[in-house]
Amino acid sequence: MDQGLNWALAQALNGLAGRFPLLDQVMIFAAKYLIVLVFLSLGFWWFLRTPNDVGKRAALAAVIAVVWGQIANMAVSYLVFVPRPFIAHDIDLLVSAARDSSFPSDHATAAFVVAVTALRWATPGRRLLLLAAILIGFSRVFVGAHYPADVVASAVLATVWAFLLFKLDSRLSRPFNWVIGAARQIHLD
Repeated sequence: MDQGLNWALAQALNGLAGRFPLLDQVMIFAAKYLIVLVFLSLGFWWFLRTPNDVGKRAALAAVIAVVWGQIANMAVSYLVFVPRPFIAHDIDLLVSAARDSSFPSDHATAAFVVAVTALRWATPGRRLLLLAAILIGFSRVFVGAHYPADVVASAVLATVWAFLLFKLDSRLSRPFNWVIGAARQIHLD
């Protein structure tokens, strides 16, 4: 998994680390903290006044897809263990990272689930969220925590989950409406 083009790309991106201090800081921020801003967008969608509660439905779908995506990542990482680049190679690690399987990237999966959900539901900020997801994936390779294939696989898995939840919207209508109604009862709308 970490041989050939995958390793060459990881090495090329991580090889930029340490050359430009400002770029390092931007990549560290993106790799560690940008995901928080991505998740905050779900709260923004929830409180938007949209026809048919599209924002609330998109937020609920994204939360479910993120959870399913993380569960799927755990299963995949148990089946396909890939040592992280900083374990398998002598590279610059710019952030602290777990020593579990590199494949797939949890950060990238979560970011792409939210971005693809935003695109599919046409929520405000969808293009910014896609750019944020791409930056998160790129930065995870730049800082030495992942290989490019980890990020690409995460984007594919995230797209599957986001589209599945969109397709299941009619079947999830009753629980979504119940959650939205309960939130209205306690003035969380």
